[in-house]
Amino acid sequence: MTLVPSPPRPARQHFRPNPSAPVVVALLLSALALGGAAPAFAQAAILPPVAYFPPAVDSVVSKVNGPILDVLDGALQIDITNAKITLGDDPSASVLPITAILPGSRVVAQVTVPDVIPATFPPVLPATSVVVFLANSGNLSGVIQGVSAAQGTFRLLDVTVRADAATTWSGFKADGTAVKGLSDLSAGMHANVSITADPSGVTAKNVFAYAIPTTRIVSFSGKVDSETSTLWTIGGNVVQVNADTKIVGNPQVGDEVEVVERVQILPPGIGAATTIPVAISITKIAVTPPPPPGRTVEFDGVVQSLPPTASPSSVPLGRWTISGKDVLVTAMTKVDPGIVQGSSVHVVGLTLPISILAPTATPQIVALQITKL
Repeated sequence: MTLVPSPPRPARQHFRPNPSAPVVVALLLSALALGGAAPAFAQAAILPPVAYFPPAVDSVVSKVNGPILDVLDGALQIDITNAKITLGDDPSASVLPITAILPGSRVVAQVTVPDVIPATFPPVLPATSVVVFLANSGNLSGVIQGVSAAQGTFRLLDVTVRADAATTWSGFKADGTAVKGLSDLSAGMHANVSITADPSGVTAKNVFAYAIPTTRIVSFSGKVDSETSTLWTIGGNVVQVNADTKIVGNPQVGDEVEVVERVQILPPGIGAATTIPVAISITKIAVTPPPPPGRTVEFDGVVQSLPPTASPSSVPLGRWTISGKDVLVTAMTKVDPGIVQGSSVHVVGLTLPISILAPTATPQIVALQITKL
């Protein structure tokens, strides 16, 4: 008998799984789904956090029995005896009474679930907070189509909306003034309106309306060239003066003044003549010789320029220009709130013989206190 040698065996290939490979991930998920044990290399895998959803009910009220609300068409009841009730259509409104919730209102309630399943049906869940969207309330947003002062109404989305004494108003008109009532509305303004509806019609609860601005505020300084009862020429610029113009310091021809004016902005493509700007204020700039260096100085003036600030509530630190004077404001300076470019102020400070930040023609003043006039 002749023995024939068998061919040599191929070397055994070692396979090390890569947990990040798609095939391995699929196998892991399959094993977990089937209840099998995951391979050892997957036991240390970190699962993503699972979001926690607090017990809540979002439904329409079908029946009201005192503090007990039937929702889900009677399949569940909510006890709102100790719940904080707020209005979803107007979060700024005060807390609502229980009697404000009527059938048809939508409620979003956070509830607590008892540990013991109640024996009665339907189950009653106590609510801790309830946000109510009343059945007869809503919001309209769009462009105002017309206003009827005689009827006390305006039209929005082809709906006639009535305003009454309880309607609140906010927003601004094209000239920048505030919207305070129906008379401030005009066709073309944008509006967001919180409303209530009943068989008599739609009534506005809150109206926020605004128009595209047609004016901007500009300030400049110059010498008074001429004056009339209605027109002043200041530094070659003509401004209108009316009963609302605030004139400070009794400026005369030849005096240096600071002007704050309202300039009309014409819509693009309009070729009409530009309206002469209207002066909001004209303030005389007192010209005083600079005090000797190292001496205390006080003066009234108008803020002409300010350095940038880190936040709207912080004081601009650095060099201010007040009626042509170079004023250095530091962290030690006491500054009244609300001072902006164009504000009239009273300055108390110390003069320095040499400017700290940059050479100047006049001695620099380190402000100790700036008070708004």
